[in-house]
Amino acid sequence: MREPKRTGDRAPWWRRPLDWVGRLRQDPGTTNLRRYAQLIDSIDEERAPLRMVSDGELDGHIVGTGSVSLSSDAAVVRFLAVASEVSHRRLGLDPFRVQLLAAVNMLRGRVVDMATGEGKTLVGFLVAAGLARSGRRVHVLSANDYLAGRDAAAGAPLFTSFGLSCAAVVDGMSEAERVAAYRADIVYATVHQVGFDLLRDRQRTPTSKRLVPDLDAAVVDEIDAVLLDDAMVPLVIAGDADPIPEDAALTGIIASLTVDEDYTIGEGHRSVSFTEAGVTRVEAGLGVDDLYAQEHVDLLTAAHVALHAQALVERDVHYLVADGKVRLINDTRGRVADRQRWPDGLHAAIERKEGLEVSQQAEILDQMLVETVARGYRSITGMSGTAFEAAERLSEDLNLRTGVVPTNHPCIRRDLPDRLFVTAEQRDTAAAEAVREAHASGQPVLVGTSSVADSERFASLLTDLGVDASVLNAKNDAAEAEIIAHAGEYGAVTVSTQMAGRGVDIRLGPGAAEAGGLLVLGVGRYDSARLDRQLRGRSGRQGDPGVSVFYTSIEDEVVTEQLRVGYEPRSVSAEGRISDSKFLRLYEHAQRVAEGKLLQLHRTTRNYHKTTDRHRQMILDTRERILGDPEALDDYLAQVWSYESEKAAEWGSPDKRDLAVEAVLYQLDRAWTGHLNRLAATREGIHLRVLGRQNPLDEFNRIAIEDFLALGAESITEVRDTLEEAPDDATSLADLGLRRPSSTWTYLVTDNPFGSEADRIVAFLGKVVRRNRPPSISYT
Repeated sequence: MREPKRTGDRAPWWRRPLDWVGRLRQDPGTTNLRRYAQLIDSIDEERAPLRMVSDGELDGHIVGTGSVSLSSDAAVVRFLAVASEVSHRRLGLDPFRVQLLAAVNMLRGRVVDMATGEGKTLVGFLVAAGLARSGRRVHVLSANDYLAGRDAAAGAPLFTSFGLSCAAVVDGMSEAERVAAYRADIVYATVHQVGFDLLRDRQRTPTSKRLVPDLDAAVVDEIDAVLLDDAMVPLVIAGDADPIPEDAALTGIIASLTVDEDYTIGEGHRSVSFTEAGVTRVEAGLGVDDLYAQEHVDLLTAAHVALHAQALVERDVHYLVADGKVRLINDTRGRVADRQRWPDGLHAAIERKEGLEVSQQAEILDQMLVETVARGYRSITGMSGTAFEAAERLSEDLNLRTGVVPTNHPCIRRDLPDRLFVTAEQRDTAAAEAVREAHASGQPVLVGTSSVADSERFASLLTDLGVDASVLNAKNDAAEAEIIAHAGEYGAVTVSTQMAGRGVDIRLGPGAAEAGGLLVLGVGRYDSARLDRQLRGRSGRQGDPGVSVFYTSIEDEVVTEQLRVGYEPRSVSAEGRISDSKFLRLYEHAQRVAEGKLLQLHRTTRNYHKTTDRHRQMILDTRERILGDPEALDDYLAQVWSYESEKAAEWGSPDKRDLAVEAVLYQLDRAWTGHLNRLAATREGIHLRVLGRQNPLDEFNRIAIEDFLALGAESITEVRDTLEEAPDDATSLADLGLRRPSSTWTYLVTDNPFGSEADRIVAFLGKVVRRNRPPSISYT
């Protein structure tokens, strides 16, 4: 997609025909948001007399807005005129015309691309209030708990002026507090919090309250981060399970192995395998004759997982250790991923590798994707500083239309072309020298890096040059606000991971603008151009001067993990800088390949979850009917005892109904858990069906449907056996010999970051298909 014109109200004459063609074709991101510009004039006209009224008279106008009809231009104009004046008086914020334009479009269901520093938070207040005044239950989905709590408190004066209640749902709240918060007109939360509470609701019993009312309207701040970056992350509710026995010596044996002698690491650092010598050493260490014998299958699996943790998962890159726990790092945000873990086997192996106490083993009771939560809302709108790059995905995944609003002041930031080098060492040397020169002139600098380790390493390079830099990464994210508050000061240097790319507004200090404004310097590009633009967007807010540039190398992971280049650049300076335009295009091509792989992974993941989502909804509907409709229990018991109506009547009697409901829900939940586990095992090997000329997805769906049909019969049989064996005086599940988990908890599962065996087979097949590629470039 072509980058839109954002820096003024009028595009250059030569771009206008391209814009018209794009809109005519309805290209993603080209939705014309200015069609409502005349409404902004009407809002200004209607607000003008309100500036002169007293607070009491303004309250009368608030009442006069009544229930807002979003389909009526006049009602939307009247509401936003009053809301603008209320915002001015209660919040001290006067909406710009571009903010009102964004609000109008979002109230009409569009997604808005707004540049950094243009006031998305205030737009969110206006849109949430407008939706709530129209009778909708509104969830404002934020990128993290901190932003949810902050924005709920900041917007409360505006909301209460319109008679609307507001609350935030964050970690640490009790069940009663959550129930109360979700009953507010406007709820601020992360999509993870909402998803986890939906999973809790799906485990509820007759004695527990429902947390989340039916999902209605969602306003998503940083919509691409919330609904795309994490869209395919499974949200999990788990119960306590028996610990898995593990050979205590295995971790030490694996740690003693030598790369290239005992094991080899595959290309792209995504796979690892034992050599014959390595297998012999493991067998000797464990005291077994044949590690591949049937009786040692579990031990062999544990050895492979331990090797994976030892050789491929890097501390301070993929995770860090804090407070005696392994804490994962979110690749797209550079922050610690709260409550996120790898599947139990890999996570436990890393804990053993680090000498930590192995966390409690879990049995997954239910799980669903973040995207499944989003699809549960009746309507979604949102905004982001990088929504344009995500427009195609938002259209395909959620059927949302996206457009770009102009900035309030023209953006005068200079985006310089990349400085491409042969090696990463040459790149870092040149980048550090550029930072030193900018610092010497007083220009503030923000350096973007890809990992915690890289941020600390680059800060060390700057120290060697006599430059004192503040470091912002997942290890000290609690100090983010303080560090960012000083990042725009004269002469300041800040080295950060991608965490400085969201919810950050860097203001220039005295003298910083005269020194050239904020210099954003990226050390290597990310896998997505959208993340690059997030970093660039830290500079040049509200018409401030600024500069952005990326220092890159052909040793960057974005290149080496996608391509193997078999020829040398023609033009290389003494410092290692490449001026060969072919290599500059090659780097951009590698980034597009990485984005394409991620998109295909998301599509595949979604396709594999569609059937499961439908089945989950059917189970949920059955649960809800049994919980709330007496006739539903009678119908179910009639199926349990289809030929013994007196038995069904006995358990449907008033003195036994409650226990019957508990037993039915328990067996439905156990059957569903078993179904999920069987599907997980099926998917691990489903890719092998391609060798038999079968479509893996079709085969998976066939197996899923067959297993789900068996699930119904399985649960009915279990209910019948349980109740028929029940003691006469039974009143609880414990009396039936059943036990729900004594504790449950929620977390996110991060899939294997190095790809499954299926991914590698797909990559291999892709190489075969691409025989027409130039021999000088091959694809990994």
